[in-house]
Amino acid sequence: MLLLIVTAYAVFKYHWPIYWFLIVGGVWLALTIIGSTNVQLNYFYPALHKNPTVMESKVALTFDDGPHTNTIQILDLLKKYNAKATFFCIGHCIDEHPEIFKRIITEGHTVGNHTYAHPKNYGFLTSKTLVREIETCNQAAKTHGQVDLKLFRSPFGVANPNIKKALGRTQMQPIGWSLRSFDALFSSEEFLYKNIIKQLKKGDVVLLHDNQAHTLIILERLLVFLQQHNFKSVTIDELFHIKAYA
Repeated sequence: MLLLIVTAYAVFKYHWPIYWFLIVGGVWLALTIIGSTNVQLNYFYPALHKNPTVMESKVALTFDDGPHTNTIQILDLLKKYNAKATFFCIGHCIDEHPEIFKRIITEGHTVGNHTYAHPKNYGFLTSKTLVREIETCNQAAKTHGQVDLKLFRSPFGVANPNIKKALGRTQMQPIGWSLRSFDALFSSEEFLYKNIIKQLKKGDVVLLHDNQAHTLIILERLLVFLQQHNFKSVTIDELFHIKAYA
């Protein structure tokens, strides 16, 4: 913004060609759009995406958009392969599937906040509305799981100043990812599976979705791969040595 102001001043004061202002403005706009749609860049606020300092071969499998009926089978698979995961839950889904939410916690997995309604216009909400989304989801988790959530994942990976304000007011820890499966965009199991394993490294945070049916098939293949290559799937709080609950 300062660069834009200086450039505008130079254009009007020293008769610089106006295209300089357009160039600087265009670059600023492009950076802002990229930073707003990719939480991994930490453009507006710092989030945890990967822990390259881990000594052991640990990764964190994370699931967004549940609890869902598919989550039951996901929990069965995690139990079968002795793996732990983190579930970033939507508040209204917690209200709709309280028993599944309780099971996630009972079986030693971590739960986090993914807003109450996961609104499609999430990136355009006011900070006041965002605070309400976060707090209402927290209340659902407290009511059904007796946990005070501290971990937050932004829907769609969106970041902006209003979200930063809301996170500050609610004292939530933002969590991103380092490896995206794209299971919410594509359904080819072979493509999705290979997309994960060809890039997977220790310390990675893998993004999956428990409301996608094909994720079940990908998950079992992935859990087998982890065992064969001596990877351990742990929760986000274990990977980063942080507290998941207040």
